[in-house]
Amino acid sequence: MKGARVLVVDDDRVTRRIVAVKLSGLGYRVVEAEDGREALERVEEEPPDLMIVDSLMPRLNGLQTVRALRENPDPRISALPVVMLTARRGERDVVEGLEAGVDDYIVKPFSTDELAARLRTVLRRAGRR
Repeated sequence: MKGARVLVVDDDRVTRRIVAVKLSGLGYRVVEAEDGREALERVEEEPPDLMIVDSLMPRLNGLQTVRALRENPDPRISALPVVMLTARRGERDVVEGLEAGVDDYIVKPFSTDELAARLRTVLRRAGRR
């Protein structure tokens, strides 16, 4: 899992930096995007090993971003593992995320240990590392 390239997508710069610092400390290579449109552009340029996405963002929210990924004709993009990291904790929110195609759902606040375990599991299941 170490060395995997992770795209962190969140409109809140502080949250992006916190997640990026935690991931870098775990040995991941981190790329950042501030919304879904920028994320899709970065994925097209160079698909990461995994994407972490917030649900509430301007221009293109997390659910729309995940749906766009899943509809992409390029299998490197459509099969990209995605973890939703959000403050939305309601059952309906989790169900919507899973139905949109996320591979896992983490609610803020989160611990570094939980984040690390979930990312390792998602990457392993996807055969990415």
